[in-house]
Amino acid sequence: MQTINPYGGFKIDKNELYKLFFLIYNNPTFKKKDLLLESGFGDNKIENLKYYLKHFNLLDKNYLPTELAKVVYKYDKYFEDEFTLWLLAYHWSNKISNPFLYYQLYESSDSKTKDELRKDFSSWAIMNDIKIDYKKDFLGGLVSITLNSFSESDAFKILNIFKLQNEKYSRDIAYKMNSHLLAYVLYDNRQGRTTISFEELLKEPNNIGKFFNLDKDMLLQQIYALRDIGLVEYVQTANLQHIVYIYQDSNLKLIERYYDQY
Repeated sequence: MQTINPYGGFKIDKNELYKLFFLIYNNPTFKKKDLLLESGFGDNKIENLKYYLKHFNLLDKNYLPTELAKVVYKYDKYFEDEFTLWLLAYHWSNKISNPFLYYQLYESSDSKTKDELRKDFSSWAIMNDIKIDYKKDFLGGLVSITLNSFSESDAFKILNIFKLQNEKYSRDIAYKMNSHLLAYVLYDNRQGRTTISFEELLKEPNNIGKFFNLDKDMLLQQIYALRDIGLVEYVQTANLQHIVYIYQDSNLKLIERYYDQY
């Protein structure tokens, strides 16, 4: 059974996260006492900030820098670029990392209050073998931290992933969807396929349609943009529309292309 992580109640603060990221990246052999001394953070905060970095795919299961971390560190180690924030939010939305965010992005629909989201997520979590009952209110902690992270400027507010209106949360119009970012998400979800139908791409969890909240017209526009820079082919036969995966290089090269250009 999968468990949930409320991150010890510590909110996402990119300034604190990049500070710890910087220390770990440059000193991968540091012990806990070294991180305590150099960061000025407490033991509990360090532990939970490391969980964040792991769920952002910047640290591996052994809390060592990943291949993605190497690229991010080279180009944007202070997490200043919206592209970097999109990468972190995307990996955080993985079902294993943050099942509540996964549910909110890919399984939920319509506008909902915080209490409604919690209730509906609880039902979905039970059906998906995710533990929600703990001695402490871990579920409430995760729900609050996740929702707050998309409304606070020190986290992901600038991305416009969600909006809050009349105490109800709903999807917003995503900010700065660069084509190389969409390509990274698209190819990260390739799963060995050579093609994907337009309808699948529109509705598939984790993929660009759902993650970026694209309707049919918006998705088609983004596919044209990817086609124009040679990253996909778009094929239409009768009433069927397919996207052909033609990019053969590493997904990380897509990220490097963006940073090199911008």
